[in-house]
Amino acid sequence: MPADPRVIDNEEQGILVLPFNIENASTTPSVNESDIGSPVALTANNEISEGADGEVFLGKLLGVSDDGEIGFVQVKGVCTDLAYTGTAPVRGWAVQMSGDGKVDKGVTNGISRGFTLSVDTTATTCDVLL
Repeated sequence: MPADPRVIDNEEQGILVLPFNIENASTTPSVNESDIGSPVALTANNEISEGADGEVFLGKLLGVSDDGEIGFVQVKGVCTDLAYTGTAPVRGWAVQMSGDGKVDKGVTNGISRGFTLSVDTTATTCDVLL
């Protein structure tokens, strides 16, 4: 039976993935393979980390190089199933980093990014258009 064309699935819609250096990759990497699927922040020039509370959400970590030094981040398109903590994101609002490798509801002072399309309060996840 064909898929119902009326069912909306945000998975992999319009994605763009870019490589970034991982913060402290040669000593204690701030993100690794166990963080794939998590939101990340831009820490320094072309460098990502799990992000501190209130930092700008860059995108979703989709992969890590074999040597653990490069992270592949979705920076455009719909980031699906992003874990959030604290105050639930609001549909239509941007998100920001919450400081624990997750996002939370963005504020209005310019540090949030994206457009929240959907929120699942049971799974504590959201989909964000970048």
